[in-house]
Amino acid sequence: MNSYFKPAYMRWFYSPSTFWGNICETFSWLKHCWQRAFRGWSDRDWWNMAHYLSTITLPMLRRFKEQTHGYPGWGKASTPEGWDALLDEMIEAFEAAKRATDDEYCLKSWLEDSQKDMEHFKKKSKVFIGWFFHLLD
Repeated sequence: MNSYFKPAYMRWFYSPSTFWGNICETFSWLKHCWQRAFRGWSDRDWWNMAHYLSTITLPMLRRFKEQTHGYPGWGKASTPEGWDALLDEMIEAFEAAKRATDDEYCLKSWLEDSQKDMEHFKKKSKVFIGWFFHLLD
C-alpha cells in the first residue's frame, strides 16, 4: 500500500528509518527557523537563492499592487493606471522567474520553455530595477 494513503501518524512512524529521518528533519527545520529569526535568512535560502527570492518577491509585489495608496507621479507612472501597468510587468517577470526555478515544464520542451522564461525575466526585470526605490507606500 502506498504510504500516502495511510493516516499521518502511520506515515510519520512508518519505519525506523522514516521515524529517525523525520526527527532529524524536525531539528533541521527548527535550526532554519532560528536562523531566519535572528539572521534574516537561513542556510536553505542561499542554497537556491533565485528560487527563494522569486518565491518571496512575487507575493509581496501582488500585495503591494492590491494595497498601494499612491504612485510616483512621473514618467510612465504619472497615473494610477500607468503604475499598475508597471507593477504588472514586475509581477510577470517574477512569475517567469518562479516558473524557471520551479521547473514547471514538460520534459520534451523543458530547455526551450526554461530559456523563454529566463529571457522574459531578464527583459521585464529591468522595470523592477528601474522602479525599485519607488516600491514604497
